[in-house]
Amino acid sequence: MKLENALIAILASTASASPIFWKRDSINSTNSSSNTRLSPVTGEQTTYLNTWSNITFPEVKNCNVTQVKYINKYYQDMLEVLSVARSHLIEYNNDSVFKHWFGNGNPLTVLGVLDNIASGSKDGVLYRCDDIEGECASHLTTYPGYHRSDENATGETVLCDLFFTSKKPLEDMCVIGSLIEVGPKKFAGVDLFHRFLHIESINKGFVGEYTEELKMLLNIVRVIVLMLLLNTDSLLYYITEAYSVELTGDGCLGDYPSNTTTHTS
Repeated sequence: MKLENALIAILASTASASPIFWKRDSINSTNSSSNTRLSPVTGEQTTYLNTWSNITFPEVKNCNVTQVKYINKYYQDMLEVLSVARSHLIEYNNDSVFKHWFGNGNPLTVLGVLDNIASGSKDGVLYRCDDIEGECASHLTTYPGYHRSDENATGETVLCDLFFTSKKPLEDMCVIGSLIEVGPKKFAGVDLFHRFLHIESINKGFVGEYTEELKMLLNIVRVIVLMLLLNTDSLLYYITEAYSVELTGDGCLGDYPSNTTTHTS
């Protein structure tokens, strides 16, 4: 326990790193074979983007001007959720929000996942909007996106039209329904976080969708701690609930744990 507290104290000291600035129209459309990498630029400061001094960004390919603007905004949403959840984790450690999804697990494991998503290498990581494998067209009403199956494109994520029409910005959190009712992936920034965890160079072969079923997740929360710490949906619920608590004071989790409706899209 003393070691954990010491490590958390050290990690907390990094929260004062140089601010990161974000300009939403900083990325141009790239409807060609060339790629554009998302990057921070000098501009208006946005809330919570001062946690990491070395944020890394993926590339964008074959997306039109409007799609690129959405990706910019939602990538900012992702960084905001991660930053707020990270601050909550450092300040409150294994509080009730943490215990909801990880039981008596080690908060440092979760902290490492959040930091890796924000500042880990994204070489070869790419968003594209051209439905290169046809999965969007085959699943018009069910696929917001997909991770490419081509072994030469394992870092690529295709964002379907449904992603842009169905996902919500952070501003809608605690407005359109409880987190359990709508699911964390309803929010585009959280969904982008989720999609990173499908990429092996980012998940390191450890983080995965071991269970998406909310009922099963809650049933094993006190039994298989390590699995939960590295389970994608446990992480999604945690960062979203932590953000909602910081946003409203009470959060908007909803009916825990009796509601067993699961949202996986």
